[in-house]
Amino acid sequence: MPTHVADVLASIEKLSGHPLHGDEGVQLGPADREVRRATVCWMASRAALLSAERDRADLVVAHESLFYPYDTRLKAGEVQPWEAWPTNRQRREIIERSGLTLARVHGSADDICIFDVFAEMLGLGTPLVSGPVHKVYEIPPIPLRRLVERVKAAVGMDHVRVSCSEADIERPVHRVGLPWGGLGLFVNVSYQQWALTQGCDVLIAGEADSYGFRFSAECDVPMIETTHEASEIPGLRKLTAILVERHPDVTWYFYDNGNPWRWM
Repeated sequence: MPTHVADVLASIEKLSGHPLHGDEGVQLGPADREVRRATVCWMASRAALLSAERDRADLVVAHESLFYPYDTRLKAGEVQPWEAWPTNRQRREIIERSGLTLARVHGSADDICIFDVFAEMLGLGTPLVSGPVHKVYEIPPIPLRRLVERVKAAVGMDHVRVSCSEADIERPVHRVGLPWGGLGLFVNVSYQQWALTQGCDVLIAGEADSYGFRFSAECDVPMIETTHEASEIPGLRKLTAILVERHPDVTWYFYDNGNPWRWM
């Protein structure tokens, strides 16, 4: 039998062990269509959507919010000022022109594999504290400087930002928390606070900002930033491979959004 959008989303629910969250599911395009070609990406950016259009995809499965501001969704009959913003307008035009269906899979993908793939990349081993995405890792004591080098090698980055003083650089650390994705940002400091209550003496984050860095730094816990994309794109590659196995009648493509900025 052919695969439909609902079948793909049902697979996501089965893999995660729970229904889709409120910010997940079809966000634009027909929800009942047959899927012969599909693209998975971190964000449905203009470039990602143009790639899906060239591949004649029926479905795009994206991890991040389709429109700006964050997690904004279209409602039938409403017209919002942000719909005319060039970024949003271009994305919607490509989706409508190419007849794509856009589905978001956010927290469910984190639960399925994104978090675990990030931890595996970093070589952290078996978690000491283990929940779906609330995990703490115990590693042999290692100077912060050496852990930073290990993280850079794991994610393929020449430079990372670290919240630490000069005196902290050679300090041994051993209990690691992972505020992956955007959980190093100030709006998500509750995750940092949870990690601190678990005795973490170092955090390895996805994306962080000044407020986020200062939160744990004031508790003398350094945080290493790898970028949002670096902490999540590898897990989305694995999710694509899982979907290939689940739906072999669909031709699957993966679009790597990469990093939107560069060191200069």
